[in-house]
Amino acid sequence: MLSKIRAEQDEEGVNFYQAFNSAIADYAVENQRFGGDDFKPIRTTWIKPSFTRVLYRSGYATKPNQERILKVKLSHEAFAAILSACRCPEGGLDETYAPAAVSRSSAGSRGVVQWDPERDLMMFDPKKKNVPRKMLRERSIQIGLQGGLSELYVVSALSIEDVTERAHEVGRAHKCKKEKDCEAAMQTLKQEGILPLERDYVPDLREDHKLRLGLLPGEAADRIARLGMGEAAKIKDVNQDVKIS
Repeated sequence: MLSKIRAEQDEEGVNFYQAFNSAIADYAVENQRFGGDDFKPIRTTWIKPSFTRVLYRSGYATKPNQERILKVKLSHEAFAAILSACRCPEGGLDETYAPAAVSRSSAGSRGVVQWDPERDLMMFDPKKKNVPRKMLRERSIQIGLQGGLSELYVVSALSIEDVTERAHEVGRAHKCKKEKDCEAAMQTLKQEGILPLERDYVPDLREDHKLRLGLLPGEAADRIARLGMGEAAKIKDVNQDVKIS
């Protein structure tokens, strides 16, 4: 099974999701940039192109300090620059390669690519109510940033949109007691254009770096495919388990 990036995208860029508290979210949406007294531009942060993953992590935008979900668009070039400075625990990082934009901004900072089980936007988990169903054969990329690399992400935001109400609508649908009721509710949201259309995305990276991130067939991709099966279960399904260094 090959790991793939799936994201909502257009000619301008790629969308990512993050959960914040209301103070940070209000400032970001109003000013179309991150800032304000509560925001720390170089803090360790995780960005996700999967809407479902941010719903899962934030409890459909109900957990403390995660009650608002923002959709942040990055240019294709900015996303590639960020990925080029990331390592994957299964593949390592080519220390000789870092674009000028990253070298100037990151001050030696590195990001980390983490592949977690994808969650099914269209259905709740029958074993754990009120969370999206786990998709055992699909993995979703999360990218951990810190220091200057986090700053690069912050200044690269092309647009910022509040999608909290969408999260709540999906949460209400996933609270249905019967699967058929959930399916009907989610189909309605889909028909109304509320759900994102996430498609396979291929970043503009060197081939050897794609190999290290598990985006091409190779040793890293094989290890990622075995995550949770014993030998390669190094990255658990929680962000805090992976240290960025």
